[in-house]
Amino acid sequence: MFGFIHESVRQLMLRKYGEEFWQKVLQRAGFESGKENIVNHYYSDADTYVLIDAVSVISKMSREQVWELYGAFLIEYTMEIGWDELMRAMSPNLKGFLDNLDSLHYFIDHVVYKANLRGPSFRCEENTDGSITLHYYTGRPGLYPIVKGVLREAAKRVFNIDISLSITGRTQRSVHMSTGEKIEEHVIFLIKTIEKEGSPTTDLIGTTGRMSPIGRDFKLRLSQRDFINAFPYHVVVDQDCKVMQVGRELYNFVPKEMLEPGTPLMRIFEISRPQIPLEFDSICNFINAVFVLQVKTTPLELRRTMGGGDQKRDSVATAISATSGMSDSVFDSDHSQTEASGQHLKLKGQMMLSCTGKHIIYLCSPYVTSIPELLSFGMRLTAMPLHDATRDLILLNQQRLSDVELNLQLEANNEQLEILAKDLELEKGKTDALLSEMLPASVAQQLKSGMSVDAREYQEATVMFCDVPSFQQIVPHCAPKDVVMLLNDLFTKFDRLVILQKAYKVETVGDSYMSVGGIPEIVEAHCEIICHLALGMLYEARNVTDPVSGKPLKIRAGIHSGPVVAGVVGAKMPRYCLFGDTVNTASRMESHSPVGRIHCSESAVNCAQKTGRFEFEGRGKTQIKGKGEMNTYYLIRSFKRSIWEIIQHQRDENVNSIDGYQELRALLFAETGLKKKKSTNPSIACSIC
Repeated sequence: MFGFIHESVRQLMLRKYGEEFWQKVLQRAGFESGKENIVNHYYSDADTYVLIDAVSVISKMSREQVWELYGAFLIEYTMEIGWDELMRAMSPNLKGFLDNLDSLHYFIDHVVYKANLRGPSFRCEENTDGSITLHYYTGRPGLYPIVKGVLREAAKRVFNIDISLSITGRTQRSVHMSTGEKIEEHVIFLIKTIEKEGSPTTDLIGTTGRMSPIGRDFKLRLSQRDFINAFPYHVVVDQDCKVMQVGRELYNFVPKEMLEPGTPLMRIFEISRPQIPLEFDSICNFINAVFVLQVKTTPLELRRTMGGGDQKRDSVATAISATSGMSDSVFDSDHSQTEASGQHLKLKGQMMLSCTGKHIIYLCSPYVTSIPELLSFGMRLTAMPLHDATRDLILLNQQRLSDVELNLQLEANNEQLEILAKDLELEKGKTDALLSEMLPASVAQQLKSGMSVDAREYQEATVMFCDVPSFQQIVPHCAPKDVVMLLNDLFTKFDRLVILQKAYKVETVGDSYMSVGGIPEIVEAHCEIICHLALGMLYEARNVTDPVSGKPLKIRAGIHSGPVVAGVVGAKMPRYCLFGDTVNTASRMESHSPVGRIHCSESAVNCAQKTGRFEFEGRGKTQIKGKGEMNTYYLIRSFKRSIWEIIQHQRDENVNSIDGYQELRALLFAETGLKKKKSTNPSIACSIC
């Protein structure tokens, strides 16, 4: 169904229940928000039924009640958006309004939206008591409640009357069409006015269509020749739908032998609209509809004329389209349409039942809507009678086509802009994420806001360096790709731990990895965070294989706590850098650390014990380059958190120890070749780093 229906359903639900209700409907119906109400989009009937079913379930109304409610709102909403005057100008009474609904549907379809709608058909019968019998035909069974809502609201708003509707019949039949078999539903309504006390009786029929005498002695006689000349495009058929008479211009587009009296109408034409068989009774049922018939066979001489004059017509049509401002895409669309249809002419007009009820007159005009299309049939404007409004339609439609093309282009551009906006938002998210990776989150936010980031001095923070001691021996024996993959695997595991421990990764240089705790957000347990991070790194490194030896990779770490100066350096590729003696000392702790150990300064040990509970093993006085002798320690374990808690991995109860430190100790012995001493000193037996 047309997207306008979805939009009007949305407006109804928003006004009646609110935005939250509509979001629930979309979720249940499986629609993406904003994609369910594109006005010019054609949705499948199944999509519309799913939407209405979702409304029915959530609102706890039957489907019929929802459709009737929608029908009433459709009139209200249509009049709100600018169709008020047109609806009031259609007819002075309800019967005329209903008789002209088919033509209104056709106008909306072919002139306003070009949506190829499959609208219903209405036919009224006058009853002697002033009531109306309405025949409603549709190819979509079950939608008759919409008619009830539409009629009640239209009668009230347009004609200021209240009506009662009762269904006196409802049947369905199978109709065989050239496109296949379809089900047609026929519903009969009896419409009566509800009289109010003190109000005059309202006539649903009025005087429309009633003939007033011109003169008793006056009789107009129109010869067959005059009729054929006055209406050059017409066909008269009998009750068997066989041709009785045709207009003179049709001989230019239909083989003469096909227009002989007695030829079945279906041999000459195929019906495009409405989708019904070309039978007398079917035509009478849809007598108020606009009929579009297409010629099946074009005369040979016309095909030759059109084929030989293609080049000339194309140049003329292109010049006209350029003058009128119509884009090439519109011309190509119209021209390709006629070529795709085999250059067979279409006729559009009205079926009229004769007063005897035994003949039908099809008064029509060529169905051409633009100058290029007119030329494609070898026609000129003189082929249209002066009284035929098709002349004006063709001329006016040139500007309308350019407007339609412009609107379609704008819609395409808007859709493209929406896609670009989403892509831009996605890329912005990636950029923000990358900036947050390069800089602390608070610093990145300041830069995105256009604020300057001043350098800051921190009284105490904990800095850690770790590296791969055997890296220089690995590089000469490995391909560059393998070296990069090795560091990427190792540093990816380290990055994960940094996030888990809420530390900050400062930078990596070669195989060296620098991190800090307590910067830029001041945290009291900064040393405890770094100690846990170091233990996790030591364990995770064992899951990376040394490509040369084939054994678990060996790393070492150094930790020191003290004052630090931090700030953003650079504009093109800004970096958050740390400065001060604390950084140098932490680097010295790393470079003087044995393989597989976490080497800590006395300052770091004292700071870690303030908030955490760790086991350290004293190394004693150690000569540190540039620092002299320093009292340093090895980090052994944490009493607050196990290795599994630090790295957040599930422990295998059948393989792993409870806290995971036994695995680290076994790894140390395997790497260094140390032998367990039979000593009562637990610190030596448990030394792992």
